[in-house]
Amino acid sequence: MGFALHLRDSLRNRESEGLEEIARGDPLRVVLTRYLLAVEAAAETDMLTSILLLENGQLRHGAAPNLPAAYCSAIDGVAIGPDAGSCGTAAHLGHPIYVTDIATDRLWDAYRDIAFEHGLRACWSTPIRDGRGAIIGTFAIYHLTPRSPTRAEVEAIQTITDHVASAITTSNPAADRSPNAGAPSETFLNVVDEDRPRPFRDIANDFEQIVLVIDKAGAALARHGFGSIEVARLRRAKEAAIRGAALARSARPPGRVP
Repeated sequence: MGFALHLRDSLRNRESEGLEEIARGDPLRVVLTRYLLAVEAAAETDMLTSILLLENGQLRHGAAPNLPAAYCSAIDGVAIGPDAGSCGTAAHLGHPIYVTDIATDRLWDAYRDIAFEHGLRACWSTPIRDGRGAIIGTFAIYHLTPRSPTRAEVEAIQTITDHVASAITTSNPAADRSPNAGAPSETFLNVVDEDRPRPFRDIANDFEQIVLVIDKAGAALARHGFGSIEVARLRRAKEAAIRGAALARSARPPGRVP
């Protein structure tokens, strides 16, 4: 099955699942991670994907299931601009930026060393827009060797971006109404809200990581034919982790009135 066809089927299933996940309160980061895992599973080549969310002129980490954590941390909060790597430039200019060779492209002058440290050699980034056309983030594909996207891949990237935009704006309807593109919102800033105690944010992030581990474990169990008892146990553990993340996110400092 070709990449575009496989991807279309995967995203169709993911969209319906994503709506259910958002409705029951799954964290946006977890929902976006599952989208990216579906994209990477459908690919015919090795690729690493990421989503960054635009907040006050900076790109903040949204999801990146298989990019090195150290790399994600290093670029978290990068300011958008005309020479800010693939993602920062794409968000600044409002159109896709396909860097086919990080080693020679000037857009990566400030970020080349950190990219090379993790073996990244190409990065194609596309702005994510809400229903009003405002830029709310970027979707990126990384490769470990220099290469250009094919026509089919360019078309697939647009399909992915549209699906991701829908998930973000459904999770955070205010992003589709706000005249201030990239303004902070409760959904996006739960993990960086300075009014919220950092320990609670860390706890919530840990719970979200547990949810992702459980998802991967569930997929492994299914591949190896484990029975319904094991799957049910994982499902209960996942539900508990989701509740834990939600409780941590809702925690407020002592004396603060909700």
